[in-house]
Amino acid sequence: MSTDSPHIQRLKQAGYRLTQARLTVLAVLEAEHGHITSADVLERVEDLNPAIGRASVFRTLDLFTQLGVIRPTYINTSLTPTYVMMHGGHHHHVICTDCKRFFEFDDCGMEALTRNLEETLEMNISGHLLEFYGVCSDCQNGPLAAYESTD
Repeated sequence: MSTDSPHIQRLKQAGYRLTQARLTVLAVLEAEHGHITSADVLERVEDLNPAIGRASVFRTLDLFTQLGVIRPTYINTSLTPTYVMMHGGHHHHVICTDCKRFFEFDDCGMEALTRNLEETLEMNISGHLLEFYGVCSDCQNGPLAAYESTD
């Protein structure tokens, strides 16, 4: 992992040391493109470096959340968040409520709303996470779709 990565720069700018735990957790998140549960992060970190403890992994996830490097989202379950990397301050998904697959998209069209919120609330908006929910075409046309339409 390059030390000039924007996430490493964010840690440095905030005054945090580049510990082995932080670098390893970041490497795991970047390898998964940030779509990963805390349990999966823990498992992969333990595989890479068994000396890094469970508490260090969870503290690092909390720190990365506070710094805006990652954001929790509830793609696959309402109980355990999936962490997503925040590239450029925003991230977008459409999630199928049947099969739980998620689809990413780039253009959210939120620029005008962001500017309006900044002006109205006198804030500097640093990012957002946008999720839509629905049923994908595979699930709409799958075996259950035929069963449901026979009523």
